[in-house]
Amino acid sequence: MKKKVIRCSIIGLAILLIPVIVFMCSRPYPLKYFFYSGDRITGTFTMSVAGIKYEPVDEMLEYANQGTQRLNTNGAAFSIKGGNYGSYKISFVLDNKELHKLTGDEYFEVYTSNPALTFQYINTNWWHVTEMTLSAEMVLLNNEWTVNTKVVYTEPLENGSISENKVENSFSYDEIMSGDGLVYFGV
Repeated sequence: MKKKVIRCSIIGLAILLIPVIVFMCSRPYPLKYFFYSGDRITGTFTMSVAGIKYEPVDEMLEYANQGTQRLNTNGAAFSIKGGNYGSYKISFVLDNKELHKLTGDEYFEVYTSNPALTFQYINTNWWHVTEMTLSAEMVLLNNEWTVNTKVVYTEPLENGSISENKVENSFSYDEIMSGDGLVYFGV
């Protein structure tokens, strides 16, 4: 009787292990992304205005139909639970009064509202664990304030390797004020 129980236990264990082994062998990418429990989107944001470090007045996150919420930040670093397909809009609100103080340019006093510099990440796979470095530099070019943005982000590929991508855009400050200064990446 005892031998029968041991034999049944071994057969039962083998029946459970065979699908797991087949699954692991048929999938080239690491299983760690399937069972990852941390925040799936992490990154940092830095900005300079005329060569001076600038801190935005607020950071916001908008995902699909879930509305806008404050971004979970720790200094320049941020993290987002992620794990869903779709568009993640990460916005950094700029203060025109502060920009006027930093630059001494009365151009910023014309605007009464504060614009948001927005980075839109399109997550194409639920298992992605994405790390991103977002940076912006505001400079005066030909008597026009221009914001140069740079995004460097990494995502895992299906073969298990890590893909590093870079996206660079430039916008006039007027475009950012009108909401046209949107940086797309992740597609």
